[in-house]
Order: sequence, then structure tokens, then C-alpha cells
Amino acid sequence: MTKADLIDLVHKTRGADLTKKQVTEIVDGVFKEMGDYFVKARVTKNATPKLTYPGFGTFTKKKRNRRKGRNPQTGAEMVIPASTSVTFSPGSEMKRRLNKK
Repeated sequence: MTKADLIDLVHKTRGADLTKKQVTEIVDGVFKEMGDYFVKARVTKNATPKLTYPGFGTFTKKKRNRRKGRNPQTGAEMVIPASTSVTFSPGSEMKRRLNKK
């Protein structure tokens, strides 16, 4: 699904009183706020930044340390630099809907 698909779907199903431009601004605003939260939030030993949407799932900021690895083509050892990413775990309602038969 693309951003345009998401906006079209939201506009058709929930945007009866809103223009497509307004729906676009709302969707953009939600994702911008999520992104800003994870960029600003710090991962510490005692706290892991999370954004939970009940019924859908949880986004969690993860920090990976620098580590050794191998180039799969040449077999040469290399150092993989430290990085930060966001993971997603589906909530119980989402899991139930995904596995519904």
C-alpha cells in the first residue's frame, strides 16, 4: 500500500466531511509526529521508547551495537557500525485478524 492508497482509503471510508487535502494533512501529521518522537526519544538501559496503538501494535526504538560480521560474497571480516531502527510487533487484535481462517 502506498501513501496515496492509504489517503484514498481513509478519505473513502472515514473522510465524509473532509476534503482529500485535509485527510492528507492529517495522515502526514500523524506520521511526522511518530517520526519526531522516535528521533528525539533516547534509548537507555532503563527506558526503551515505545509507541503503542491498542489493537494494532507497538513500535519500539531499538539500538544495535557495533559488531563484527562477514561479507557474504568475499568472506572478508568487516565491522558493522552501530545503528538505530524502529521495530513493530502486532497487537493481539491484529494477530487474531491476521490468523483468522
